[in-house]
Amino acid sequence: MTGSPGHLHFTQSLEPLQGGGLGSSAISLHEHMRQVGLRSLLCSTYGHAAQHRVDGTREYARRRPDFFYYAPGMRREARGLVHDVDVLHGHGLYVAPNLIFGREARRQRKALVYHVHGMFEPYILQRSRWKKRLVHLLFEDRNIESVRFWRALTAKEADQIRGTGARQPIAVVPNGLDVAQFAPVGDPGRPIDTPLIEGLCKGARHRLLFLGRIHPKKGLALLIPAWSRLALGHPDWELVIAGPDEGGHLAEVRSLAASLGLADRVMFTGMVQGEAKIRLLHSADLFVLPSFSEGFPMSVLEALACGVPVVATRESNVGEVLSSGGGWECDAEAESLTRMLGQALQAGESERRDRGRAGRRRVEQHYGWPAVVAELERACRAYC
Repeated sequence: MTGSPGHLHFTQSLEPLQGGGLGSSAISLHEHMRQVGLRSLLCSTYGHAAQHRVDGTREYARRRPDFFYYAPGMRREARGLVHDVDVLHGHGLYVAPNLIFGREARRQRKALVYHVHGMFEPYILQRSRWKKRLVHLLFEDRNIESVRFWRALTAKEADQIRGTGARQPIAVVPNGLDVAQFAPVGDPGRPIDTPLIEGLCKGARHRLLFLGRIHPKKGLALLIPAWSRLALGHPDWELVIAGPDEGGHLAEVRSLAASLGLADRVMFTGMVQGEAKIRLLHSADLFVLPSFSEGFPMSVLEALACGVPVVATRESNVGEVLSSGGGWECDAEAESLTRMLGQALQAGESERRDRGRAGRRRVEQHYGWPAVVAELERACRAYC
């Protein structure tokens, strides 16, 4: 790998809760760059414990306040790390790793690429606006001026980047997926152990699955009322909500479900990973993402890789993925979600199976990691 350009990826965290989709996307891109022979290093911070999820990563203990993701060790080592690479990839904005590596990229005149990951979605832009203005003044404006090119996950995100006034080139390169990693695992009838339910079994009911962070932007406050309107007419279905709690939102969602009389029709598993996640996805008959805002959610690609059709909001930005018939799209509002989810529940098993197969083919053909890495490397050579 010594003859290839060196790439350094930096992001706020690789922890499932603190890093979320940013961390997962950065890990996967870094890992698959290395698999095709590119030199790649991934730098991040951690709170309680380093994750050690893949080779070629450096994780640094961060200081409080946690939301800034500042790690003294990262600052100390940044100069040497940047000296040994050619291109720096920033995954996300507004945090200390961007301050540290953006400054070093300018000092050493190294190419800086920004991967937005949904940060310019209107829902996200409205949050903590005064903090973002301050961060722009402190360092992010200078980083943005020095960016060689932007990576957008979708054409819509490219428009959002251009809408900020960015003048640099934009490469539309989606997230990728290794479909082979989502093959069925073990006996499908075997119970699945999860943090909140020991031995989760698939009974006679069909399964509607949400899998993601339990966070207000994910739209569970839309999903639960929609499910309350549909559950009585679909006694042969159950709703499973899987994912880590963020900021205590799980208690709010549980309370909402109980107030609507859904205590026995909704199951909460907590965070699932590895084999348990793959088995849970394969146990689903339908996947739902009712999000108010996404960059390009990996959960939808993962569900389709398992042959599970998807109901997702347009705000989830998966229209291109579902364009071959892998599911149903709706707006991020209660009536639209209820109507489209009702259509999906009423569809026959053969239709859902056909849609799942169509979605899997789409993922295999257009979102495999070798094609994604090759496209990003072409953009790096063209603009860096």
